[in-house]
Parts: sequence; C-alpha cells; structure tokens
Amino acid sequence: MITRVSLQCIVGAVFTVLSPSKLSLLAIPAMIHTMWLNPHFVSPHTDALANSTLQTDQWNLLERAESNTGYISVLENLNAGYRVLRCDHSLLGGEWLVTEERRRQGITTPEPIYSVFEILEAVRLVETPRSATPDNEKSALVVGLGIGTAPKALIAHGINTTIVELDAKVHEYATKYFDLPSDHTAVLEDAVNWVQTESTNATTQYDYIIHDVFTGGAEPLPLFTDNFLGNLRSLLKPDGVIAVNYAGDLDDSSTKQIVNTINLAFDRQCRMFRDSESSSETGQTDFLNMVIFCKNAADGRLEFRTPVEADYLGTVSRKHYLVPKEKLELQFPTEEELQEETEQTLTVDKLSEFEKKQVESAKRHWKIMRLVVPDVVWELW
Repeated sequence: MITRVSLQCIVGAVFTVLSPSKLSLLAIPAMIHTMWLNPHFVSPHTDALANSTLQTDQWNLLERAESNTGYISVLENLNAGYRVLRCDHSLLGGEWLVTEERRRQGITTPEPIYSVFEILEAVRLVETPRSATPDNEKSALVVGLGIGTAPKALIAHGINTTIVELDAKVHEYATKYFDLPSDHTAVLEDAVNWVQTESTNATTQYDYIIHDVFTGGAEPLPLFTDNFLGNLRSLLKPDGVIAVNYAGDLDDSSTKQIVNTINLAFDRQCRMFRDSESSSETGQTDFLNMVIFCKNAADGRLEFRTPVEADYLGTVSRKHYLVPKEKLELQFPTEEELQEETEQTLTVDKLSEFEKKQVESAKRHWKIMRLVVPDVVWELW
C-alpha cells in the first residue's frame, strides 16, 4: 500500500538503483527501523505500537488508512467514551458511545458529539407545500458524508437517500464504525462532475439536499462556486430545501463572499444559524460552524415547523439541538459590506485567489484542533 512513509522509502530505493553504492547498505538498518518501530508506517505491528502509546493517554486507534483525501483514522477516547473519524487535522464527526452511565441518563443510542450535524437535519422541518407528504415518498441528496449523522437520520425517517462522497474509505469507516445503514444509494466520486452531469440530464430531483463538505481547515472551494450551487439547485424540486454547512469567521472577506454566494444562488431565500453561542464578546468574530437553509421557491420567509417526538429518533441531543435557535441566527453581509470587497461571490475563475485566502483559516483551524485532541494523537497520526 502506498502511504506517505512508504513513498519516502520507495524514493530512496529508486535513488539507490539509479546511483548504486556500497554505502547504501548503511540505510538497511534505518529501513528496518522504519518498518518495525515507526508508528507512522501503516502495518498491524506499527498500529499496535501506536496504540501502546495512545492508550497511556486514554485513546485507542481502531483503524487507519491513507486515502485520496488524506490520512483517515478512527479513534476512541476511552476516558470520555466517544469515537471520532479523522481526516488529516480535521474531525469529520464523532459519536458518544452508549455506556452504563449514559443508559442511566436515558441515552440508549450513540449520539453525535457535534450539534451542527443534527441542525442539518432541520432541513426536514422547513415548512413547504409538501410538508404533509409522508417521508417515505420523499428523496434526499447528501453531498459529503463524514460519519453520516444527517444521512442516517434521513434514512431512519424513511427518506430515499443518495450520498455523494469522494473518499471510499470514509464511506467504509462510516459503515463499519458508525452504523451507516446500507439502504441508500452511494455515489463514490467527485461531486462537482457528478452534480454537473445530473443537472444536465435533469432526470432526478430531490426534496432535500444537504451540502456538508469540510476538511483540513479549508473547504473544497469548487463545491461553493456560483456554478456548482446553480447546478445543485437544479437538482432540487420546485419546493425543495437545501442545508449548507460552512465553517469560517464572518469577519473574513472570504467567508463573507462564500455565504453571499450561497444566498444569491437561492435568490436570498435563506437563513443562517451558528451551531453554538459565541465565546467572544463581539458575537460574530470567531471561527464557527454555521448552517445555511435555503428554499428553492420564493414564497415567503423560511420557517421551521414544530418538531414531534418522532423527529428526535429516540435521542436526547436532538431535543436540544435539532431546531435552529432564533438567538443563534446570523445576518448575511450587507450590500455596503460587500461593496468594500473586490469580489462579492465565488466564481470558477477566482478559485486560485480564494485558495490563497484559506491558508490563514487552515492555520486557525489547526490551533483549534490541538485543543480538541491532545498532541500525542496528532504526533502519532
């Protein structure tokens, strides 16, 4: 298997073949050391070696692999009792495990550690002319899987669900370690190309779309361009609803431009909420998760219906987080604010400029992750 460490070994071997020397024999002990004692080298033995160190800090590595989107691993915090899916220096999601203590608290099923994924499920609660239609007569498209919190809920409600995920390993781990049901349509390919093809054919439209893509402190920008969002909108039914998860700082020009792109792509039929209260005094000057809900039809203000017991799927956390809170609503950038920016929306021809702006965002996200997960986890990969 080609990994970052094995690739370095291969490069060294190629140089040895191209420029043979007896001195190369001195590298053999280092190669043996790497394959046997380096926890970054992926093998059953080095996995056990990594765990011997991780477990002293109450962490356990269940499985890991190099994949097309980065280094993917599943870890458990033995002390706090939760499991997470990691891609490089992002956590794609996690769940609280059901322990005896939690059973006594009435928790009988794994619940997400991040409320934002449950807020995304509120796409079902947006009032539309089809609100009274049974869930089993509806369909949903999910772009970006993570551990599958939102798509699992859609499937549990009986909604015919299609999941588009670039990384097959993420889909495998979501199924194996986070109980993603098999009764869905999995599309394991690039969302940009797939959505463009589907929008051209226009054979299928969805009641709900969830757009949830975020890795490494930076979003895959092609999935936030006006062109992609326009294609995605064409896959919505006339009275359909979309929920978009985005992470950033609303004081950053790039964040303002992207949320404005989303808002304009849906003719300003959108509302935006943060997932938790601000820890800063200014209210909107911190790195945050936000969920943007948009309607396809211009038929008035977007509103949420009052949930019923069945919407909570027997979980405690959904009773607290499913419905977006009015006090956590954010305002879209004003026209005056946007006029100060060189670009007001994200277009395909401006991707390279936006990518440069994401470097600082990625650095901030990395600092946050060092607080969420201890250093030893990152150092041992």
